[in-house]
Amino acid sequence: MSATLNEVYAQLPYAQLPYAQLPSPPLSPKNNLYIDECLYEQFIYSDEELKQIESILSSPVQSPIECPVQLSKDDILRSKYISMMEEGVEVNGELTPYLYIIEKLHSIGNNVINKKTKDAVPLRVYETGTDKYQEFWVHPMFLSLQSFQFFKLFEEIKENNEEGIIEIEIPSLKSFAIVLYYLYTGDKSKLFEIAKIDESLCKGIMENIECLEINMASF
Repeated sequence: MSATLNEVYAQLPYAQLPYAQLPSPPLSPKNNLYIDECLYEQFIYSDEELKQIESILSSPVQSPIECPVQLSKDDILRSKYISMMEEGVEVNGELTPYLYIIEKLHSIGNNVINKKTKDAVPLRVYETGTDKYQEFWVHPMFLSLQSFQFFKLFEEIKENNEEGIIEIEIPSLKSFAIVLYYLYTGDKSKLFEIAKIDESLCKGIMENIECLEINMASF
């Protein structure tokens, strides 16, 4: 026969301990009145205190302080590059529309591509993951206006007063000369015609365009 709940409770070690039961508080109508009076006294304010509370409640809520976002050097240069395309290129202290400058450069590109003119600089181009490279004579204005990566490269060179051969790394060395031709001439039809000859050549062209972040809008 199973034990009852009371029998089980009686077997517990703490069940035999003596304990005293506290008496219930006297039921008096004065108790509630006394408590109400104590609470009332806590909320009695002087006129000056009430004015202070009113001013606090009526003051506008201040928004939390926003920490300034720290832009990276790359973000700053990218913003400068985008601003140049939107607002224009500074020439002789005046802003000239970006597309107008690009058209003028393309009109003379065939005459100066890979030629050592007075404003040309040596560029050594490496293929990613290999020791292969090619060297070209390039003009910073042609490249930096149409490619963010070249823009960033020439800005850093200018800032650090660097001289000598400029080096870059790209996915496809074989197709770089074709991309360079486009940057100097803007000849899209010639570019597509060459790309159709070889699928791997076409793939290399697109990879270089993406790597160098060439302005796809004009492309």
